[in-house]
Amino acid sequence: MRGAERVVIATDDERIAETVRGFGASVLMTRDDHVTGTDRVAEVARRLRTDIVVNLQGDEPVFDPRMVERMVDRLQRDPALEIVTACHQLHSVKDFQSPHVVKVVVDRRGHALYFSRSPIPDGGLATGTAYRHVGVYAFRREALAKFGRLPRSPLEIAERLEQLRALENGMRIGVVETKSPTVGVDVPTDIKNVERVMRVSLD
Repeated sequence: MRGAERVVIATDDERIAETVRGFGASVLMTRDDHVTGTDRVAEVARRLRTDIVVNLQGDEPVFDPRMVERMVDRLQRDPALEIVTACHQLHSVKDFQSPHVVKVVVDRRGHALYFSRSPIPDGGLATGTAYRHVGVYAFRREALAKFGRLPRSPLEIAERLEQLRALENGMRIGVVETKSPTVGVDVPTDIKNVERVMRVSLD
C-alpha cells in the first residue's frame, strides 16, 4: 500500500506471533482481555509515533489497497473527520437480510448515520441505498486513543458492532464507497469464498 510507513500485526496469541516472525513481519503482543479488534489496535497505537493508524482486521482479508489509500486521503483532507471506513453497494437479497453482513446508512456528505446487522434502510435494495460495511478503518491517532478510553456503549452491545461506540459518543465517521466488493469472514463457511477469491487473484 502506498504511503504506509510501517505494518504491524497485533495479537495476544503467541502462535500467531511465531507465524508472523517466521515470514519476517513485525508483531506486537497485546493484552488478552480486549473485547474488540479496535481496542487491541488502540493499545498498540499508544506505542507508535504516527498521525494516522489504519486498522485492518483479520475478518477482512480481501480488499482493494486503493480503497485504503482513498480512506487515508479523505481523513487527511477533512479535519472534521476522526475516523474513515468503507462500504460497497449491496444487490443481493440474501446479503441484505443476513445478520452476518453489516449494513451502513450514509448521509449525503458521506458520513455514517448508523451501522446494523438488520436490513437497513427499509427498501434499500430497491432504492440503491443498501450498503455493506467494510470493516477497515483509518483513525487519527488521538481519535483512536479516545475510542480506547471509552466504555462499551449500549448500541455497541446490542448490535455487537464496535463502531457504534464511536457514533454514540459523537465521533464523526466518514465513509468511502468502493466499487470492488470485498469478501469478509463472518462465519466458517466464508473461508471457502475467501480462498476462491485468492486463487483467482493469483491466477
